[in-house]
Amino acid sequence: MEELKIDESYDNELKEIEFYKNSTTHQYMLPYIGFNYQEHKVLLVAESHYLENDEDRKKVANFKEWYEDKGNISLSEKGYEHIHTRRVVQTWFSNGNGLFQKIKKELENANINIKYFWERIAFMNFFIVPSTNGSREIYSTKEVEEKSLSNFEEVIKVLKPNYILFVSKRSYCIFEKKNSEYLNKTSPFSHPTSIWWYRKRKDGKRAKDEFKEKIEIIFKS
Repeated sequence: MEELKIDESYDNELKEIEFYKNSTTHQYMLPYIGFNYQEHKVLLVAESHYLENDEDRKKVANFKEWYEDKGNISLSEKGYEHIHTRRVVQTWFSNGNGLFQKIKKELENANINIKYFWERIAFMNFFIVPSTNGSREIYSTKEVEEKSLSNFEEVIKVLKPNYILFVSKRSYCIFEKKNSEYLNKTSPFSHPTSIWWYRKRKDGKRAKDEFKEKIEIIFKS
């Protein structure tokens, strides 16, 4: 398996953000940042990590306890693998699994080298708590959404992206309501595993085609 080079130069600043600061467990969820992120400064945003183990799910079910955790919550080895953003990207970017498989397909259609792409973007999940619904849509409360939005805004202050590509309409809608100064740098797309990735809308367009066009503009201009 090809290894991606990662840029860790932002880590000190990221670890000063409240959610990551005092919890080594939360730091597993730090954004993946490709070694050449600075070239285009693209931030790709998906929805959430997920946990398949029932015992792990119980440990994150109380959001207040999860958010305020300073090291008391301990997940299984598999659980840590599922929330380790950087390891997830390393494992799946070229092998393809769900979201990664669909993105890989559009990169191939655009004739953009997969490793080249992933080493030039940053990636994170918007929600700061793993889904307890397995790989299905996350169940969230107003507090979860507000805390996730706050964390996301702190991350973009550090990463200062030129482009933010949401592949989660749900996450984008939460961000859009805030009317952030970064909204004009943001493009929303349906989640690649949803039916709307392939299905034509009334205007005849599909999310997968719009995503392909956007990355071609960024990486081929």
